[in-house]
Formats: sequence, structure tokens, C-alpha cells
Amino acid sequence: MGIGYRVRPLKPDDAQQIAQWRYPAPYDIYDSAPAHASRERLAATAAYYLDPAHGYFAVDGETGVLLGFGCFGGEAWVSGYDYAVADALDIGFGMRPDRVGEGRGESFLAAILAYGLTVHRPQLLRATVASFNKRSARTFLRAGFVPVASFFSQNRPPLEFTVYTRQP
Repeated sequence: MGIGYRVRPLKPDDAQQIAQWRYPAPYDIYDSAPAHASRERLAATAAYYLDPAHGYFAVDGETGVLLGFGCFGGEAWVSGYDYAVADALDIGFGMRPDRVGEGRGESFLAAILAYGLTVHRPQLLRATVASFNKRSARTFLRAGFVPVASFFSQNRPPLEFTVYTRQP
């Protein structure tokens, strides 16, 4: 799919949209806030995304429509894994729920990786993916990542995650 993506700073409207995204089960673990969150909870979630300390950014399609977001570093971590085992740039992202499964993952990830490589110049790239998320796993594998570890999160209930790495 030849769609072009553009990485840009997150705007307040973007953060408000992302806070309200809902994924079907079992992908609902990626929801930013509970389905029936109060207006205050949604506002707090949006404010979290906008806080520069967390480093979230928007990813637009070629029409300028928000298609997703990304982050690097500790925001992409899942509790239960020792991320100090390697010095790597951790990658996290989310795609708008109504666009998931359309075959856009590879080019979406490529835009995020290009941005991360330009801004951070890492020695190693790393991603942590819920093991049931075969779509995301395929996307990382096609991008040259290899699985290097698996672990169970410290969340309740614990979920299995796979850690993938790739040289830049």
C-alpha cells in the first residue's frame, strides 16, 4: 500500500481522539481509557499524551488525517521485563482502530522507524508486543525484527509479551 505517512507533534485534538479510541477484544488492552470513562478521565488521558516528558507524537496519512501515534523509550515498556539488558530505542505505537487490519502496518511502522532513527540514532531498536497480537508481530518481523525474549507482564491478569529487536 503506497500511502505516505508524516510524523508530527501531537495536538490537543489528536490527544482527545486517541483517549477515546476503542479496540475490539482482545485488542482492548490497548485502549487508553476505560470504555465508560468520565469526561475528567478522558481529559487527564489526553493531557498525559500531550505532556512533552512522555514524548508522544502523531502519525498522519497523506491527507493529513490522524492515523495513529507513537512514542519511544520508557513509554513503550511493559512491566515485568528488564529493559536494562540492552541499550536500545524502544518503540511503541497505536493505529486508529478503524484502520487496523487494512495492511498499513508496514509503511506505518517504517515512518515511525525513520523518525526514530533520525532523531535518536540508536544502536538497537526494540519493541514489546503482546504475544496474542499476531498482526503486530508480523509487522515487526517483516521489518526485520527478531524475537529475543518473552515474559509475563506484572499486570492483572498477567499477559505474555514478546520482545523483538533489530539493528538500525
